[in-house]
Amino acid sequence: MSLLFASKEGWIISHLQYVNEMYGKVVRDNGLCALSFNELIFEINSQYLRQNQVAQTDQDSSILHGKRKRKRLQLLPQKDLEKVDHVKQAFNVMISAAKNKGLFGRNISLDNNQVARLASEKFYQDTYCLKDENLYGSNDTDDAIISEAHNKKYVFPKKCTFYCYDVRDMEKKIELNNQYDFILLDPPWWNKSIRRKKIKCAEASYKMMYNEELVKIPIKRLLHSNGILAIWCTNSSNHLNSIFNEIFPSWGITYRAKWYWIKVTQAGDTICNFNSAPGKQPYELLILGSALDKGRVNIPDGKLMISVPSAVHSHKPPLTEIIKEYLPSEPKCLEIFARYLLPGWTSWGLEILKFQHLSLYEILDESGRADDIRNENECDD
Repeated sequence: MSLLFASKEGWIISHLQYVNEMYGKVVRDNGLCALSFNELIFEINSQYLRQNQVAQTDQDSSILHGKRKRKRLQLLPQKDLEKVDHVKQAFNVMISAAKNKGLFGRNISLDNNQVARLASEKFYQDTYCLKDENLYGSNDTDDAIISEAHNKKYVFPKKCTFYCYDVRDMEKKIELNNQYDFILLDPPWWNKSIRRKKIKCAEASYKMMYNEELVKIPIKRLLHSNGILAIWCTNSSNHLNSIFNEIFPSWGITYRAKWYWIKVTQAGDTICNFNSAPGKQPYELLILGSALDKGRVNIPDGKLMISVPSAVHSHKPPLTEIIKEYLPSEPKCLEIFARYLLPGWTSWGLEILKFQHLSLYEILDESGRADDIRNENECDD
């Protein structure tokens, strides 16, 4: 179970544990094996500081008081301050209870997550040349399998279907018959940070989309009349306003709830401080809505999802175990802009096979012996 802890405030999830359990039994050519995901990507042992923040901290400590003009502190609007305070208090309650149960007991080393950063860089370098666009497939069996696509080896979870196509091609490639009980989106929101990253490092960037392109996704024709939709969002007021005022209305979605994904270190500390001024918060948002104005859809507001994040950008935690209580017993689920595959789900995205590549896993045979294959299947130049 990836669900480590649950309370009225929310859930604590282990993304790494979920992946390892998903591939605890895998069929390959010469029998059965298990896969262990590269845990270094989740080696988040201290709060994150960007290089300019590290330099700024050093600079601040060397400047005498009064020698430099300080910027006037700009606070968030009162409504936003109250929201941040509510999230912080709920987080403290959950973390305290979780630590009492023995979770988050590891000591931290303040190295600015160097191991995870290096593992993330290697991931970008190893998968940058994996161009698997215009590819469709599925694993209809009851077991995860290792198979080839475009002469490279990947692992595919059980009962999964995937489309490696641009989202603009959905109406041509997928059945639009209002079949999905749950649709999850992680849009490539247009933002300056990724734009700068694209200039400096193409491997770590991705294709961004404007909001007017997002509204064209045929959600009305994909979502069941009793279905639920969830969309990941940053704390950008522009993106939130677009969801509430443009995207949801154009999709025929009624807003239901806002959940908070809080990112923590392996010791249970937030990856950055809660901020009373405009800027980075230790959480991202999950905005939930439904296709019904009224009815049996009842989603609680203000829930927290706490997990140690991946060092790879936009590698979101799985929602399977926490969303299932709001869905039918055997739901049909679709993820758009997916970054990895899930058992029983349909996944759509240009990068959905990158986290399936065997270079990210260690193979364990039936006797428990590890066959390290992380240097196999390297990308061709």
